[in-house]
Amino acid sequence: MVIVTPTGGLFEPWKAWSTAPLAPQDSANTGFIFFTSDRAFPSEAGICNNCEDIYVMAPDGTYRARLTHGGGLRDDTAAYNSSAADWSHSKKLVAFQTNRIDRVPQIFLMNVDGSDPRLLISIQGGASFPSFSQSGNDLCFHGQTTPRDIYTVDVHGTAVTNLTSPGQVPGEPGANGDNIRCDWSPKGDVLAFTSSRDGNQEIYVINADGTGLRRLTAAAGNDANPAFSPKGDLIAFESNRDGTPEIYVMKADGSAQERLTDFSAEPTPSNVNVTKPTWSPLGDRLAFHRRIGVQDKRGHLEVYTINADGTNASQITFTASPGFSGFPSWAKWSAR
Repeated sequence: MVIVTPTGGLFEPWKAWSTAPLAPQDSANTGFIFFTSDRAFPSEAGICNNCEDIYVMAPDGTYRARLTHGGGLRDDTAAYNSSAADWSHSKKLVAFQTNRIDRVPQIFLMNVDGSDPRLLISIQGGASFPSFSQSGNDLCFHGQTTPRDIYTVDVHGTAVTNLTSPGQVPGEPGANGDNIRCDWSPKGDVLAFTSSRDGNQEIYVINADGTGLRRLTAAAGNDANPAFSPKGDLIAFESNRDGTPEIYVMKADGSAQERLTDFSAEPTPSNVNVTKPTWSPLGDRLAFHRRIGVQDKRGHLEVYTINADGTNASQITFTASPGFSGFPSWAKWSAR
């Protein structure tokens, strides 16, 4: 894949990820952002199970490249979704979910240029939102059979383990509430995830061997979608504890919970959403998606970035409605 840059030059995204001097940015450590979009085949319904693809861009929103090409029009029976990309800096692989087989989402791997997509794991009911371990040898994901569970699997697709309902056969309904959206600590020993086991959604952590379950949040409302910082000392997450969803951050032990974003002065679409935080490789910024639009009308998702101290929130995708761009994942890559 080769794309033309705004200045007329050629840019090959996968080479920039693996070779620092080719990166079109101030520092190779700023990485690249994967995101999901239906911009090629937007749906008026706002929901489409066969029009989403995975894209990649520089942190300022430039140098966008499309990595998957399964999306199509709603009545295209051969089209399918690809979404929720996560990159292994050590294995140079991208994990993602796609419903290209029987319209059931499962976890696939592909090369960083989008080539050679192959099935990693398939479980009854489906599998979603993979997250690589720091070593790249393992991934976590959640099943789609409700109540859902968090699983781990190695990069070869073997050693599947149910962390949140031990002993349950993969794909069976969970026994401990609904457990979703895992994120693997860069230290490799702990996973954070969202669970409704105690009523509403809260953030929990669990050791990679399934021991040591701990609840980190207990505020009113829902807390969801945790993301570890590159050093593993902080966790960003979504919370609606103050009325509408915003991005928050806390220490990895659950202390010092602080609100980062404040869109209370902006129009609030009927399907308001501010979520899916993801850290830059340096830990100095975050990306997330936010639903924008007219007050009390259905909006659409766009990707934003913000400094880790809550300053300088900036929209970096501009997708013609009714299309969307969301579910960002900042590639945890560095020149090392």
